[in-house]
Amino acid sequence: MFKKILINTGFIFLFSFLFHSFYNYLPIFPITIIAPVNESIFEHMKLIFTSYMFLTLIIYLFYKNKPNNYIESNTIGAIINIVIFLIIYLPIYKLFGENLIVTLIIYFITIIITSFVKEQIEKRKNNKKLNLISGISIIIIYLIFTILTYFPLKIDILFKDPTNNSYGIYKVK
Repeated sequence: MFKKILINTGFIFLFSFLFHSFYNYLPIFPITIIAPVNESIFEHMKLIFTSYMFLTLIIYLFYKNKPNNYIESNTIGAIINIVIFLIIYLPIYKLFGENLIVTLIIYFITIIITSFVKEQIEKRKNNKKLNLISGISIIIIYLIFTILTYFPLKIDILFKDPTNNSYGIYKVK
C-alpha cells in the first residue's frame, strides 16, 4: 500500500509540474480549461484537480486491473486535496506570503493524506452509480473552473495573480 501511495504521489507531482506552465506554451482555449493561466491560488487548484484527473485517465486507459470505485476515489481525492491544501496553505500564505518550498511540502503532504482516503474508497464494493456521478462531477467542476478562469471573482487571496496584480487571463498570444 505504501509503495502505491508513493508512486501515486510521484505521478501527481510530475503531472503538476508538466501542467503548470502548459498555458504559457500553448495558450489556446482547451488548455485554459485544464491548466493554470496565471499564478493565482485558484488557478493552482485547477492544476491539482487536473493532475489527479490525468492520472485517473492514464490508469483507466492502460491499467487492466483497476481498483474498485477508481473514478470516484480520484475525484473525491482531488476535491479533498484542494480543501485540505487551502485549509493549511491560506493561513500560512496570509502570514508569510509565498514560499515555493513550503508550498511544495504542503502539496506533498496533502497528496499523501488524500492517497490514504482514496485507498479507503477503493476498498469498498464497486458502485457504478457513484462512478457515474463522479464522471458528471468532473464535467461540472471543469465547467466551474473555466467560467471562473474567464470571469474570476474579485477575491484577492484566491483569484488575484500576485506576480502582476491581475485576475484571470492576462496574456494573449
